[in-house]
Amino acid sequence: MPILIHDLPALDNRHVKTSTEDVMVDHVIPGELLVITFGFVSWDKRPDFDFYGRLKKLEQFSGRHINKILVRDSGNSWYHRAIGGLGAHPDETAASLRALIRDIRPSKVVTIGQSMGAYAALMYGLLLEVEQVIAFGPLSFLDPAQALLYHERRWLSVMRDLATNPPPSRYDDLLALGRSKADKLPDMHILFGTRPDKDGSTESVNLDAMHAHRLSALGNCTLYPFPYSGHPVVQHLIDTKRINALLAKSIAGIELEEEDKEITPDWQGWIAENLRLGGAPEELIDILQQHGFSYAISAQAVAQGGKA
Repeated sequence: MPILIHDLPALDNRHVKTSTEDVMVDHVIPGELLVITFGFVSWDKRPDFDFYGRLKKLEQFSGRHINKILVRDSGNSWYHRAIGGLGAHPDETAASLRALIRDIRPSKVVTIGQSMGAYAALMYGLLLEVEQVIAFGPLSFLDPAQALLYHERRWLSVMRDLATNPPPSRYDDLLALGRSKADKLPDMHILFGTRPDKDGSTESVNLDAMHAHRLSALGNCTLYPFPYSGHPVVQHLIDTKRINALLAKSIAGIELEEEDKEITPDWQGWIAENLRLGGAPEELIDILQQHGFSYAISAQAVAQGGKA
């Protein structure tokens, strides 16, 4: 049954948290920006809808309404099987989303997600030919043969399930899908951590970096590596107080002031020790910024040699 978008009530946190649906559509204002969010994997409970709260904050920053479609995959099948209210496989789900977009008539369509949701943001962003995709730590393929070739075993069981029991439509290589849409590629932003995947590893090995560079071969793709983050790059950006500014700039073109974060005694000691060992001040400032300190606070702390 198609979703009727006219006169939809506004969503709120309670409804988003308690809903048992796989798709929710916020109050629609035709002509305004539309953001379609895709939730990340959750093995022990129904996956949450993602980015709703961040988009509400962005509305406050911008003073403008953002149309929102919230989607999650309750089966954790990387959005390749049934999504209640939308479809039984990607082509059906894309057709339902395409119909919603036609009804909303937005000025711009953005898809966004992290991890499993990032794969969906890219897959449906390409299928729907949206203007922009923001993907945090995406895979670039779901093909088990390629996964074994790259030692990508994190979600191999899901890949094998899709390969042995394939849905009626399937997109197991985003590079191949992107090449089929070469003349209509969205503006793709890929954000990923580059810290080695294994704790204590001294090797520069990060599977998210591999996937990001593989996707960059498509073109029209901007990479944002974060050297102090692993796979959960969104949490890293939340912890370092950069997520709101990043989304505001990427989605709405709004420049927010850097959030102040005070240098703690531990960081003061770190600065002093690195300066003593001959660390370059500009490199220390860059590292501090990667950890969420503003440029002004970082530069002042380094100039003071880590002293309060």
